[in-house]
Amino acid sequence: MFKQIFSKLNWFSRKSENIPETIIDKVKTNISEIIGNRDELEKLFLIEKRRRGVKEDKLIFIGMANVAGYYWCAMKSLFENKKNELVFFASYLEDRILYSFNLGFIDKLTGSKEKLLEIGEKITFDDIERLLRERSKEDQNSKVNISLDAETITDEHGNKVMVINPDLSLDEKLYCEKQAKVEGIPVRSPEEFPLIRGKLLETTRKEKYPTIRWNFNWNDYVVVGVPDGITESFVYEFKTTRNKFLMSYLKPVALLQADLYGYFFRRKEKRVQIYIVEEKTTKTLNEQVNSKKVINVLENFNKIDNGWMPIPPKQWKCKSCEFKEICQLTK
Repeated sequence: MFKQIFSKLNWFSRKSENIPETIIDKVKTNISEIIGNRDELEKLFLIEKRRRGVKEDKLIFIGMANVAGYYWCAMKSLFENKKNELVFFASYLEDRILYSFNLGFIDKLTGSKEKLLEIGEKITFDDIERLLRERSKEDQNSKVNISLDAETITDEHGNKVMVINPDLSLDEKLYCEKQAKVEGIPVRSPEEFPLIRGKLLETTRKEKYPTIRWNFNWNDYVVVGVPDGITESFVYEFKTTRNKFLMSYLKPVALLQADLYGYFFRRKEKRVQIYIVEEKTTKTLNEQVNSKKVINVLENFNKIDNGWMPIPPKQWKCKSCEFKEICQLTK
């Protein structure tokens, strides 16, 4: 899982003007080995919590997208952040090391685990903006538009299945189905896997802007996020939903997620697009970033993390929730 996280944002480690490509490749390999080794990653994770003076079970690393789920179900938002905390730490660690190389702060990886965790402390928000501008230039010079025709995943029973991008033409879909048949992989509907459907449609439907992943301190939390896009004036978020009914519940989550991005990446405006699959239409919302809402949600999230019980969500949301067996709101 952690090797996949590393590969998702490979462009962060593109060749810097001041660093030989061989060194960057070596660093990529070293970090991939660290992130791909769960035992080593967990050791670093616990050392980092001790460095911060908190207990091992204290939630520290959280994700903006998961926090935005507060408007779907506040308790589920907490459970998801706890479940994915090690993943967010891996992202935090990877970014601090790679960016430090790209910015010229370090030229090799040496020393103890404690020294490894100290890497990245010199990085400022201005440095992140600089890296984002470099990414923007690379995007402008690149004419490649990457789209995903299909995704092979493992279903709930542990079997490999193929999910085809619903945006493909009939001929393209037939070709993918033929390939799946040759490989002996059954084809499943994108509606059975909303997250995969969204990932596929993002490659063909969402607007193209540069972006960057980074982390920010808020109280005792380290909040990790990567918007779908960042321009000089606004942050961008793209989501998909099956129909208008579900959009009414997804819309507050999408807006809050964009607010979180805008608040931490210091943009005053947000642009949110929600693609409705059944209607093949896109709803676009251009608004000011609501910083007060972000602070209010983070404060309430912290209260829940410390034992406060939020208002239960609509009961139909609980039926398919992976945390329903351990959630006190369902009892």
